[in-house]
Amino acid sequence: MPYLIYAPETPNERVYELKQGFNTLGRKIDNTIVLLEETVSRYHAQIHVAPNGVTIKDCGSSNHTFVNQVKVTVSQLRDGDAIACGQLQLKFVHSLKKSQAQPIRDNQELLSDHFKQIPLPQNESQLQDLVAQKPSEDSIIKLKSRDREQQTVNKLKILLEVSKQLCSPDEPDQLLHKILDLIFQIMRIDHAAILLVDEQSQQLELKASKLREDLAGYQQLYSSKIVNLAYESGDAIITQDAKRDQRFNDSFSIVREAIQNCMCVPLKTYTQVFGVLYVDNLSPLISYTDEDLEFLSALANQAAAAIHMSREFYKREQKLKQEVLDLKIQIDLAKKESDVAEIVNLDYFQKLQQYAEQFRNKDNLT
Repeated sequence: MPYLIYAPETPNERVYELKQGFNTLGRKIDNTIVLLEETVSRYHAQIHVAPNGVTIKDCGSSNHTFVNQVKVTVSQLRDGDAIACGQLQLKFVHSLKKSQAQPIRDNQELLSDHFKQIPLPQNESQLQDLVAQKPSEDSIIKLKSRDREQQTVNKLKILLEVSKQLCSPDEPDQLLHKILDLIFQIMRIDHAAILLVDEQSQQLELKASKLREDLAGYQQLYSSKIVNLAYESGDAIITQDAKRDQRFNDSFSIVREAIQNCMCVPLKTYTQVFGVLYVDNLSPLISYTDEDLEFLSALANQAAAAIHMSREFYKREQKLKQEVLDLKIQIDLAKKESDVAEIVNLDYFQKLQQYAEQFRNKDNLT
């Protein structure tokens, strides 16, 4: 029985048993073997297992199929052949060694046609590998890939990378600026702001903002009507022509700053909204879409979790520091009392007290 080995001789090695007939390889979920690698096409290659041999056929893939480092269209496969779909390494074998992992088909309870084993990519994607320096005209998200399905995958990878970067134990203020830096790295926007509810006044207050570098004259205003609507309703807000949006036609900041497009999403825990994330753009050539708002909302959910955890951690840290300080004061007072008691009990101190008493008695007699 022939097998295909994914990432051979690495910790990520997976073994697939090839069935009789046609086995398809690619990123689409309906392939026989699903390979979630960027350099793999949706329908990349086809392996045909027949009684007279096994052949591999490239299905017009973008990054081609290679057998033993030679680009092929159709090729006969021999035991031990190295296969590359784009940059993904595979190996074809007729039988398995005892030391090799057993294929998924050895688990009889998983033989359902609805079951898929999908290996994750071998290397983690860094944010700079997913984000383009020059964004496309059809989206404010700076995605490198132009393939719609790959863009969806890359968005998930970006959100995963953002969640990792926001897990570091930063001070609350530092965390807010890190969130804004990430948003500017990922999205094509002119201005972004984070507003949080003050615990005393229970009003939204601007805590951090960022402006595109070449917009030095812009005053970084935001529409209070928009942020208040997002905060009070708990809904994400998008406007593609803010000056003509009837909901905000009397907003002074929109008119004064010539805001063309803006989005505002609530920052919330499971129980309450505690702030908003606001972004806007001054160019009439850029239009926000529902897809952009959906992505910003997902990013805001991660930001909200990180902010909430950071603030709670900071509160507990400050409380612990105060408790330590109070304990130190108590220890110092107890030490002083102990020192005083020790001095009072000394013979020399007792004699001084006697002399003092005698002097007071003489003064009283005179």
